[in-house]
Amino acid sequence: MAKKSFDKTEVDSELQTPVVDEPAKDKSSKPFKAKSKLNGELEKPVVSSVDDSSAANPASDKKAKKAKTAQKNPDKPNIFKRMGKGIKGIVSELKKVTWPKGKDVAKSTAVVLVVVIAFFIVLFGIDYVLTGLFNLVVKGQWAFIFIS
Repeated sequence: MAKKSFDKTEVDSELQTPVVDEPAKDKSSKPFKAKSKLNGELEKPVVSSVDDSSAANPASDKKAKKAKTAQKNPDKPNIFKRMGKGIKGIVSELKKVTWPKGKDVAKSTAVVLVVVIAFFIVLFGIDYVLTGLFNLVVKGQWAFIFIS
């Protein structure tokens, strides 16, 4: 059986992957092979080195951890000082905010209320018409919401 060749691509019969010849600048370059794993082939697990002395003596391991954390933060202030700094930071940021004037707040509130009421009226009208049409089709008469 003859080898089939594609446009600058061949199939490696062992791996069933395409072998692509890329245009090379110099003649010493080799064709590129796309590598893939064969079925059933797994990656090798990475084994990390474990210190055997810590597994043998857990008490010394705890002491080592305490010493390590003490070295990380030797002069860390207590929780209340850190919370105080945080609250002071919040207050200082709130002082930098440009707050709107009362008139601006009232105008914005009025706009929001008008838009909400307008949407309520439109949606109520759509609901009223669709409910009336549904009852007209099903019961043969228009449904009145406010009159029973």
